[in-house]
Amino acid sequence: MKAWKALLLFVGFGHLANAQNDTLPRATTPEQVQLEKIRTRRIKDLSFAYQTQNYATRSYACPPYFDLGSPKTWYILSADIIPEFIIGSERIPFTMHLVTRYMVRILHDDEKAGDSSFAVRTPSFMPGAIVYIPLNYTNAQSDNITYMGIALFHHSNGQDGNEFNSDGSFNLYDGNFSTNFIEPSYHFRRRKYKITAAVITEPTLRRNYDELYGSAGLELHFGTSDSLKSSYEDRRINLQLGYIRVKNYWSKYKGQKLTNYFEEKDRMVFDLTIIAGDRDQGLSAFEKRINAAIQYYWRIKGSPNSSFFASAGYYGSDPYNIYYANSYFYFRAGIALGIFITPKLK
Repeated sequence: MKAWKALLLFVGFGHLANAQNDTLPRATTPEQVQLEKIRTRRIKDLSFAYQTQNYATRSYACPPYFDLGSPKTWYILSADIIPEFIIGSERIPFTMHLVTRYMVRILHDDEKAGDSSFAVRTPSFMPGAIVYIPLNYTNAQSDNITYMGIALFHHSNGQDGNEFNSDGSFNLYDGNFSTNFIEPSYHFRRRKYKITAAVITEPTLRRNYDELYGSAGLELHFGTSDSLKSSYEDRRINLQLGYIRVKNYWSKYKGQKLTNYFEEKDRMVFDLTIIAGDRDQGLSAFEKRINAAIQYYWRIKGSPNSSFFASAGYYGSDPYNIYYANSYFYFRAGIALGIFITPKLK
């Protein structure tokens, strides 16, 4: 009998010990801590690769009469196409964008200017790459990020004629243009969540938020065509500031709400470029050194890759290769292409 009592008492103490073990936190080994750090870092690296796409320059295409202001008055088609191929994953602590940028303007027939057959006159080819390195990731306390960029690009127009005509003017027909540049830059994003009546009544609802993002870069040129060095100059300061509104949407069926998700509604972007250094060919005045533009993008609902856009600005120096001596105010509108914020791209 005493033996049975002793056995029952032993079993009781065993269950009590197990219950205490269930309520106490388990000891975490250094190896588990290290694995958790690696897992968290990989998630952040993959998220960063997606985030860099959100704030990249948009492509655009303008139909006839929707790019106005240049000396050519209007174009059959005006486009700046910027395909970006991303190298980045949870195992790489940086993200690389391989870029095959192509600017094209299809001219309307103008016999007085020597344009016929709806020619594409001296298009701009701009292949290159950008490496983005994170400085601050998102974390539990903040959704803000900062990162550095380093870009290397070539820019040419595929022509081999003389850069200048016999009268000293720029050869816009088949004049050669070629340069290279490297651009270190600093980037940031600040996110602000909004409390709305819908969120108060439905606590599980995702909150709308706004994003302010921007960048500052120093563009340094080298290998510029010898005849163009003194007028093109080799230093440019590039500034950008953007504002994005991200909104909640409901997936519905026959009037019934199914799932809640968020997507970008619209964005506004301001760009400013200042050309430094000495320039000849009558390009040294301030109005020849500054490019400024404001763009508005309204995402097409249901598409993560396209939006309507409108832009107004001033070119002190037209960025379209050998046309850089042209200065004018412009307005353009059309379709913009790129990666806009969707549920998978935060």
